Amino acid sequence: MLMDNTTRAIHSPAVYLDDSHAESIAMTSAYDFHSAADAHARFSGEKPGNVYSRFTNPSVEMFENKLAALEGGDAAIGLASGMSAYLAIAMTFLRQGDHVLLASGIFGTTTHLFRQYFGQFGITATSVQVDDYDAWQAEMRPNTKLMVVESPTNPLMGVADLVKLSTLAKRHDAILVVDNTLLTPVLQQPLQWGADLVLHSAGKFLDGQGRCVGGAIVGRHDLLKPLRAYLRASGICMSPFNAWILSKGIETLKARMNLHEHNARQVFSWLRQQSDIEQVYSTMAADHPNRDVIQRQQTGHSPIITFKLRGDRDHAWRFIDALKLVSRCTNIGDAKTMVTHPATTTHGRYTAEEKQRHGITENLVRLCVGFESPADIIDDLNQALVAAQQPVETAVLVC
Repeated sequence: MLMDNTTRAIHSPAVYLDDSHAESIAMTSAYDFHSAADAHARFSGEKPGNVYSRFTNPSVEMFENKLAALEGGDAAIGLASGMSAYLAIAMTFLRQGDHVLLASGIFGTTTHLFRQYFGQFGITATSVQVDDYDAWQAEMRPNTKLMVVESPTNPLMGVADLVKLSTLAKRHDAILVVDNTLLTPVLQQPLQWGADLVLHSAGKFLDGQGRCVGGAIVGRHDLLKPLRAYLRASGICMSPFNAWILSKGIETLKARMNLHEHNARQVFSWLRQQSDIEQVYSTMAADHPNRDVIQRQQTGHSPIITFKLRGDRDHAWRFIDALKLVSRCTNIGDAKTMVTHPATTTHGRYTAEEKQRHGITENLVRLCVGFESPADIIDDLNQALVAAQQPVETAVLVC
């Protein structure tokens, strides 16, 4: 049959990359079906296969499979962001009148989501000190359906005994959700310690270079099935391109986390010796109040180091502004070392009372140690500490 050139161009044979060493990216919105019956069978779930990239995509599935293998879960679900993962969990498992327990001091937007937005629909949320198990027990109610914890917490590096929280959750028929972003499955596998669902803000350490945003949930099939149904209905899906980036990032994750920790140990040791620093928070600390849990539950340490400067907000800001090598950035998990002021950024949505209660003080600074030479990082921190001690006019000249 003779065809117009445009028609011939559109229907030129596809070139497939089955022999490509690097996985190709499935940049497609939809899929071809062999027949009307084939389309029906896939849409109805009678037959496995791709349906629409909102909820089935080979690149996203590749990322999900790799993460599930690392976490030791039945499966995983890739989502648009870490916050969309929290949204999916809440929308799937909560109903009007339900109650949620949140570990205190976790990422401010997570707390804001549950209290502000789900609060509009009759869901209540209570914050509990991450390692106060009597308080967790005391705050449990008949309508408590979710327990949400970061371990370690961001930014004060508090640690939860996941076995104890899991036992409590099962006793009250609640779902224990553990955010494993700060450690990744290389250094901690919460499912092993009784978590029901593990959550990741995937654009952090799983990516490793701050190139994209993504989220993920790992767990049992019976919990993931309704979550995937919500994904299909809501469309909070991960893009194939981001999934491909994250999938390739996972392949180097273990090596990167080891280098993060190697560098962070040297920076942590130096920070502990500085007279201008009041307190340093890290799970590397030998005097960490949850040291026994850390040694049992973790196989390594996050490169997040948080510290209090001797001074106020102005002092902390002068220190941050004086840095020349370290990036002023609220992300974590990058090759570059990054710093932020939690009280006015990541936890800025907390009220003044909540900040005080959770230890988010105005002199608190969070550092995520990257891959630069530790000596160079320390040199930059040192000159910024000196600059921060100078009068404001002098500090500006130093910058």
